[in-house]
Amino acid sequence: MKAIAVILLAGLLTAAPPNPTPLRLTWWTDAGFPTPFAFSTLGPAGVARLTFLYDTLVWKDERGLIPWLAEGWRISPDGATYVFTLHPAARWHDGRPLTARDVRFSFEYYRRHPFRWVDASVVAGVEVRDRRTAVVRLRRPFAPFLETIAGVVPIIPEHVWSGVEHPEREGDLRMALGSGPFRLADYRPEAGAYRFVAFPDYFKGRPRPDEIHYTVVPTERQVLAVQNGQVDLAMATTHDVVRAFASHPFLRVLETEPLSIARLLFNLDQAPTSARPFRQAIAHALDRRRLAETIVRGPAVVGSPGVVPPNDPWYAPEVRDYPYDPAQARRLLRDAGYGDRDGDGWLDDRDGRRLEVDLTATPVRDVELIAAMLRDVGLEVRVRAVDPATRASLAAEGRFQMLLTFHTGSGGDPDYLRAWFVGRDANSFARGSAMRSPSYARLADQQLRAVDPTLRRRLIAEMQRLLGEELPSLPLYYRRFFWIYDSRKFSPIVTRGGLLNGLPLADNKLAFLPR
Repeated sequence: MKAIAVILLAGLLTAAPPNPTPLRLTWWTDAGFPTPFAFSTLGPAGVARLTFLYDTLVWKDERGLIPWLAEGWRISPDGATYVFTLHPAARWHDGRPLTARDVRFSFEYYRRHPFRWVDASVVAGVEVRDRRTAVVRLRRPFAPFLETIAGVVPIIPEHVWSGVEHPEREGDLRMALGSGPFRLADYRPEAGAYRFVAFPDYFKGRPRPDEIHYTVVPTERQVLAVQNGQVDLAMATTHDVVRAFASHPFLRVLETEPLSIARLLFNLDQAPTSARPFRQAIAHALDRRRLAETIVRGPAVVGSPGVVPPNDPWYAPEVRDYPYDPAQARRLLRDAGYGDRDGDGWLDDRDGRRLEVDLTATPVRDVELIAAMLRDVGLEVRVRAVDPATRASLAAEGRFQMLLTFHTGSGGDPDYLRAWFVGRDANSFARGSAMRSPSYARLADQQLRAVDPTLRRRLIAEMQRLLGEELPSLPLYYRRFFWIYDSRKFSPIVTRGGLLNGLPLADNKLAFLPR
């Protein structure tokens, strides 16, 4: 039967005529082969591509969670059992019906071959009551289940993946068979190029356009590319594009929530960054508002030491802040044993040795501003410039002293406070944080189990408070993504809390479906 499915899909792909006017989207790098086992976790593009091919039980629109593969669900009082009723018209790309057996198979298969973006091991098992009813039983109550697992984990077809022992090695187009609004017609990794074609029998209605093409365009050239008509959607991270396109006849700008974060990570396993007073001195030495306004070139959202953005409903205003105060930074450094003992303007340790600190970052303007501010309080800063992939690798391996990182995910369900700071996040750019606190670990576990929203809010607030005290990382500012798009081709939406688990992307598949 599996061979028949593959032949049917191959026929569908071959029969799809090329569209002379596809929608042309872009990203700055290749995102890997779009199956749940082979996509790239270097940023959010890879997992976003999956959503065109695969569906999840629930989804998100401008207001939040909405039914998707599951047209309804019930939750047990203890929060450990979810009964999903599947949409009767859901079909795989080869025409087979999507049933509760596929839901059961998906979670069983992910237990042996984990999905690369989120950990779904909290699912103990799935009972198939009938063709359309799947009962998902959790190992324990898991408060963010609907948003971070049911809304993120792709449901995969049993008849394609059953018997595949090494799914990460599969790169044949015919293996990218899903139930989503588009099918994969071509993928060229050397160019980071993807061609998706519409699945005409999609259960939510025929998607438009008939084809979507993704190409790689360097970040610094994307705005020019959309102006020149080379692409129909481009990303910017500075506010000035809003003014630049305000009077354009058809190019518009979609402004996302501030779900991308710039953080300064500290290595807690080596001096001097292992000392909390030193980290607090760094926080006082940096004028985060000036950093944000200089880089964003417009209204800025200054970083909260508790990580959750101030505009987020989970934000705890009582978190300790560190206002820009170079004098206080010098006092803290002096109290930590560092002083200008030879009068040359640079700090020395108690043995008279010059205090030098390493700052690892990609070559961006932020790093020079940060280094200049730290030098103003007597710290000699050595900047180590690396490419983004190397930066992510160094962060994950702990081979840094201070490291400047940018990544998405500071939105949606606040369980990211656990994932980032106990090392469970899949986004490579979010790695490198740590909390050496048993109290924090207990809170992180308790909020997962807290079915009562009021209790969970208190726990999340306490996690923010501890982050603000310990400062394993210093959030500098939050970034909005500004998506310039051709309004004649499509209209993207702002997804509440970000696509999937907090991604400020414009390619929510709802934009390509009848509404």
